[in-house]
Amino acid sequence: MLFPDPRAHRVALVGDAIVNERAAGYDALAVLEAASFGVIVLPPDDFALERIATTMEYVVDDLLEYATHGYRVVVVGSSRLPDFGVRRSYLDAELARRDAGATAVFDEFDVFDVFDVVGTVQADLSAFLADSTG
Repeated sequence: MLFPDPRAHRVALVGDAIVNERAAGYDALAVLEAASFGVIVLPPDDFALERIATTMEYVVDDLLEYATHGYRVVVVGSSRLPDFGVRRSYLDAELARRDAGATAVFDEFDVFDVFDVVGTVQADLSAFLADSTG
């Protein structure tokens, strides 16, 4: 391989509030970077709603493509934020529309590993990211 993937085959989906407003209470982006995760940051909640469905379609395209090629895909969100801070309803609807092997990201047949930042500290996220099984 000419250019090895610096993400080490790991990608995280995080919401704007987690990254830019520090809804986690700690710098989740720094933790993801230290664990060699690539990051997809969703637009803020005030992003035009008429465009969010199309945006989420592209995000799901990318996430499923990563997963298909052996990447570990994680979703880092907050149960204190609407839609888990990652537009959960749009993710679930898009995955269900595609029948991507599960009915939702957040059911017992998780397509991706999910981490809730509520009640956690930076070390908890680091341990979750280091765990290859999620």
